Amino acid sequence: MGSMDGTRRKVREADTTDAVASFLSRRFGLAGGLAWLGFLAIGTLGEQVKTRMEVAAEKAGTRDVTDSREVTLPSGVAYRDLRVGGGQQPIKGYLVLVDYIARANGVEYESTKSRGKPIVYLYGSRPFTGGMCEGVEQAMASMKAGGKRVITVPPELGFGDKGFMLRPTEHVPDKQGIIPPGATLEFELELVRVSIPPS
Repeated sequence: MGSMDGTRRKVREADTTDAVASFLSRRFGLAGGLAWLGFLAIGTLGEQVKTRMEVAAEKAGTRDVTDSREVTLPSGVAYRDLRVGGGQQPIKGYLVLVDYIARANGVEYESTKSRGKPIVYLYGSRPFTGGMCEGVEQAMASMKAGGKRVITVPPELGFGDKGFMLRPTEHVPDKQGIIPPGATLEFELELVRVSIPPS
């Protein structure tokens, strides 16, 4: 679109939903645009209802257990359920929110519970976040959101002969703890939530 002096006006390019609303408004007037807005609002409301129903189902399926046996995996990782969750199992690449107390050879080295800040990380991603290790993920594989376990990790699936030192981070400036070489780890871990990461 040119004018007499040869300059061009910028044409606004619409976003996806903007384009639909613009088209409907031009074609069917204000009623068309409002209908599209209503459609979007109902879709958002539907997602909120779905999420609340999933949370309710998760809570309904969660139960404390007192008589669970210890399960030992072929790798040597052992766990015992304190609470069976009713939510989703972790899937590689999904976000997991975990709250835990971790001990190395019986000495506490990390507690998200005492800090009041559970950690969120991508399940199955490497390198591991904070005090997480392969043994913990093996035990988490059969958990469901809402569940709580005591997990024992042998040194070779923990931090091995090198050990590990937790360092402060931007989000957790008071984080610190030492895992000595060859330590057997014990986690009292709650899988709070499993969710699809934002795209």
